[in-house]
Amino acid sequence: MEAVMRVSVYSREAIEHIIAEGSFPNNTAVISFCDPELKHIDKDYFRVDYSSVCSDVFYCEVDDLDLDYLPEKGYTYDSFFPETPELAAYINKAFRDGRDIICQCEYGQSRSAGCAAAILEHFYRRGIDIFADYKYYPNQVVYHKVFDALESAAFQPTEYLQRVHDYSGTKFPFDRNTIEESLNRLPQTKRDILYMYLWERKSMASIARLVGFENLRIEQILSVCHRSLAHYIAGSMRRELADKKLDVTDFIGMP
Repeated sequence: MEAVMRVSVYSREAIEHIIAEGSFPNNTAVISFCDPELKHIDKDYFRVDYSSVCSDVFYCEVDDLDLDYLPEKGYTYDSFFPETPELAAYINKAFRDGRDIICQCEYGQSRSAGCAAAILEHFYRRGIDIFADYKYYPNQVVYHKVFDALESAAFQPTEYLQRVHDYSGTKFPFDRNTIEESLNRLPQTKRDILYMYLWERKSMASIARLVGFENLRIEQILSVCHRSLAHYIAGSMRRELADKKLDVTDFIGMP
């Protein structure tokens, strides 16, 4: 089984100490939050210099503001932190490349924690790990902006299938090129169904009603991409639904 992407939160002081002692982790991408106002107030303020340890850094000049204070600074929710689509693309690339991610801000408590929580929630549905940790005070606006950008990114079913494969513990190989070719051959209707299933997490009953295929089963779609993986997903859904005491026949069926 492949390793899960690690997402860590650091303050400026902590990460500069790691850089100075030469223990910066390998295979790591960095999201570094800077204070734009401090740049104008303190001429000695500078962003963290990662040049000696990492060439893959995404700097975000974002004030640590709560939703209620955005208007006071001339922002709306939409205009605040406008680079989140680019950040989402950066995060997705790090995930595809099998890299860990460090989120860093001045104190390692608010903006970086909100960003880390959004990444964990999007990829693993584990954002609560950050919110439940008392040493963090995740910035809610940063969290929602990053999470929304990740969730609304371009349809990438291969990334989801890769994620399922990584967790499955199965021995069959994951051939990205073959799966991409299979996905590209799907007719638009099946691509739309796959989108709703993988990303919007709609039940099969809801999807069938929406697209007019009352008897269509998700395995039949996924099998076009990867038959063994399709059956694994179906089995996982059955276990999850059984745990929730739901009627699995409303969601999927096996041939």
